[in-house]
Amino acid sequence: MSVSAADSARYSVRPLLPGPPEALRDAVLGLGLGPGALPLLAQHGSHEAFAVRGLAADETRVLERELRKLGGEVLSTLNGDRVVLLGPLSAFAELPSRLVAWGRRTEALGAALQEALAGKGGFAAPVSARGHVLSFGTRTVVMGVVNVTPDSFSGDGLAGSEERAVELAVAMAEAGATVIDVGGESTRPHSSEVPAEEELARVLPVLREVLARVSVAVSIDTRKARVAEACIAAGAHIVNDVWGLRGDPAMAAVVAAAPGVAVVCMHNQQGTAYAGDLVDEVCAGLRQSLLVAEKVGIDSERVIVDPGLGFGKTPAHNVELLRRLRELRGLARPVLVGASRKSTIGLLLDGAPPEKRLEGSLALAVLAAASGADMVRVHDVAETVRALRVADAVIHGIPADLRAAPAPGPTG
Repeated sequence: MSVSAADSARYSVRPLLPGPPEALRDAVLGLGLGPGALPLLAQHGSHEAFAVRGLAADETRVLERELRKLGGEVLSTLNGDRVVLLGPLSAFAELPSRLVAWGRRTEALGAALQEALAGKGGFAAPVSARGHVLSFGTRTVVMGVVNVTPDSFSGDGLAGSEERAVELAVAMAEAGATVIDVGGESTRPHSSEVPAEEELARVLPVLREVLARVSVAVSIDTRKARVAEACIAAGAHIVNDVWGLRGDPAMAAVVAAAPGVAVVCMHNQQGTAYAGDLVDEVCAGLRQSLLVAEKVGIDSERVIVDPGLGFGKTPAHNVELLRRLRELRGLARPVLVGASRKSTIGLLLDGAPPEKRLEGSLALAVLAAASGADMVRVHDVAETVRALRVADAVIHGIPADLRAAPAPGPTG
């Protein structure tokens, strides 16, 4: 079937979904129907799909009964332990309360579904880190990387050069970084573990000087509770744990004992084998980190999640996670993505070394932001901030100064 250019121009068909919610709303209001037509969007204008696991057979039966009443459908495994829920947005708006009304057996399920709906449909709540508030929804937060290591995978290790490390941090803050992430142990493939004493000798002098010279939040990138504790005592605002509170058994208690300190929980594992669906397993692992945090008294409002690109992941896994990043919105926590200078970019760019991966890093930062990332962890701060300033105008809304700008002039 073909269509002429004239007919294409006449009808000017535009897909409105997926896209910004206001685009569909404005298209309806533009028909002159008035606000009274907007409820129809909830009934007919949007459909949703959710995957749920860990169900008992009776819970699945309740889901089937209630969602089908609302015009949706439930697809399940033979034993009913995992389902995919399909239906209009209006059905999912009502389903959680119906599940809660059924009583104790499905009350928690209703609450979990409501949390996922809120995470998917709204902006992440602000995270407070010792007085530094990380706000989301209007721009993508940039975390700048300062590696005080001799063997960083990205080629930017500054071990033994405290002054250069501090100057880099200051420059990153001036370029627009909201967080400076200081690390003293390489986590590149095949790297050797650094004793806590050596790691502290690398990071503490830099951390103290950075805290004295910048006004933005400063995080310590470490998997060791002892290092985290000393850096918190020195004034660090955030702990960035590549094992998501599930590595060092003392880490969760250290963070819990420091009111106001935020924590980044990254997904990680030994090896790259996954028993089931990659994103399902990553989300399940991150939920375990959130469970550990809750058990020791760390409020969920202090937690940021990171899918852990390159950690227990193949290059194909990394790309798949980025393609499906929106599924992490169901965790209802801010999402941090660290794709900067990763080897996956080098593979996609014909073996480019870390210092030649800027374009790829910028591309993935923008794609991550467009796919739901609230924060990106990067080496090239100035370039990333500038790229995201443009991207965020498309993702989060047109800035006021741009709305007020006149046309540049007549066209020829």
